[in-house]
Amino acid sequence: RAEHSTLRITLIRGNHDKRAGDPPAYLGIDVVPEPLALGPFALQHEPDPHPDLHVLAGHVHPVYRLHGRGRQSLRLACFYLGRQVSLLPAFGEFTGGFQIRPAPDSTIYVTGGDAVWRVA
Repeated sequence: RAEHSTLRITLIRGNHDKRAGDPPAYLGIDVVPEPLALGPFALQHEPDPHPDLHVLAGHVHPVYRLHGRGRQSLRLACFYLGRQVSLLPAFGEFTGGFQIRPAPDSTIYVTGGDAVWRVA
């Protein structure tokens, strides 16, 4: 945090944050309840539709499974873009993930390394 002390960070409370409590004040992180309106978006932890804004949510930790020609497969973090709600990927060793299946009106982008690919 010391290396980027001028960077403004806002934490939208989620299920883990309720149990853990707010971060220490010396970290300089603003903590807000959901939703946080930002332009045409409602930034939320939970993927519940908003009456007026497109939701960007983080709770689900979406992943998409790619299948090869043999029996190989690869589970990758993904962005899921829906009509009213979009899901943001989680990055980390302990985040788990919920396997997403594309809906007819959705788009899925997987991430790997420093690249992003549209897969559905």
